[in-house]
Amino acid sequence: MIRYLLFIFCFTGIGSQTFAQSVEWEGGLSAAGLFSSEETNPFWMMMNTDRKYGAETQFAGLAEVTGTYAISTNASLEAGVGLYYRDGVEDEFQRRELYLQFRNTWLKATLGSQAAPRVAGDLSATNKNFLMSGNARPLGGIMLEANEPIWVSETFAIDWGLGHYQLNDDRFVDDVRVHYKRLGLLIRFNEQHKLRAQIQHYAQWAGTSPVFGELPSDFEAFIDVFIARKAPEIDQEGEILNAVGNHLGTFLLDYEFKTSIGQFSVYHEHPFEDGSGTRWANFPDGVWGVYFQPNNSRFLEAVLYEYIDTNDQSASDVSGVDNYFRNNVYRSGWSYEGAVIGLPFILIDNSFAVTDTNSPIVSNRVQAHHFGLKGRVKKVDWLLKSSVVSQLGSYSTPFVPELNFWHNYLSLMYDTEKYGVVSLFTAVDSGSAIDTNFGGGVAYQYRF
Repeated sequence: MIRYLLFIFCFTGIGSQTFAQSVEWEGGLSAAGLFSSEETNPFWMMMNTDRKYGAETQFAGLAEVTGTYAISTNASLEAGVGLYYRDGVEDEFQRRELYLQFRNTWLKATLGSQAAPRVAGDLSATNKNFLMSGNARPLGGIMLEANEPIWVSETFAIDWGLGHYQLNDDRFVDDVRVHYKRLGLLIRFNEQHKLRAQIQHYAQWAGTSPVFGELPSDFEAFIDVFIARKAPEIDQEGEILNAVGNHLGTFLLDYEFKTSIGQFSVYHEHPFEDGSGTRWANFPDGVWGVYFQPNNSRFLEAVLYEYIDTNDQSASDVSGVDNYFRNNVYRSGWSYEGAVIGLPFILIDNSFAVTDTNSPIVSNRVQAHHFGLKGRVKKVDWLLKSSVVSQLGSYSTPFVPELNFWHNYLSLMYDTEKYGVVSLFTAVDSGSAIDTNFGGGVAYQYRF
């Protein structure tokens, strides 16, 4: 697929002269130098960056370009590529994005890998997506979704998405597939008040296990995965029937309203991994957030607070513990290239080999208070994040005592308007089980 996409992308740039002249191009180059007082970079210098920086990265660069061709007034074709270089990681040269995308008034179809846009001012710990926060590199696959919510009346609109991805990294079960779907309902009460209710579902399935061999991958297995039907998967005597694959999902309720002082977004992301989660037996687990954008503020542009709790996990329910991001068959869990795909506070330890009895997800019981602020002073944009986190381990291996951390991050960005953007950033981590880690860096970006 990568070669196919590269061919299409090159064709859009070097095809017929008439076609090339009809393409709108934009791109950018960026580079950054980082340092830290310890062996690894502080938490918020590397998390939720689409893996732009690794734990030991000291230099990183990114080159990206997109070309958009207008097929008609209501349809377009876009191709994009973004390439990383960063030291301190296993694969120093990697793609960030590589995709071909078709859009019209009701459909967006994407083939390849594309990073999700940042929301809530880039202040949220999850980017309002508990399962796909931007903590790992964008997954490669195909996505069909609504280009914009489809309004069926003045009050109601429907959003939808259906996707298929492939995990091609080095993991316990090779060649794992990922199924995705979402369905959302938007309710516009009036110009000042609207509500979004959404359910999304991911499932890891198929692949080759070193323990169970080839896992079901035919069309019948896909139907089982699609509807989360209980069926045999590992073909082992005495196997307890569960839904085929490793299923993860979230409910999202996001209420937005405007007042005389500014605009608010109050939201809750509720995770589930089995039937107990879908009936909210794991309440109050999830993300509880407030995002505020004040009117007419010269200094402060946005404020965010999130309370994050994954401690309950339906432990008191008869069906057992949800055990977020872990799975008995797919032992590498909800990770890609050694990075947690979703909520970055869930800890992964890649220092030991994954076997049929362990998991690299070492702490999925988390309680956190996360704060974010951003604003502007004259021509300098500033952004601040601060997270107070308690790590409790897992129910099978709890941390006694619990581990407490404080992660802080500050960035300053100056746009020269002609010669590019210069950024300075610094971060500090402290905690009960680590030495204080101070880091920082400088970055430059030029767009064309």
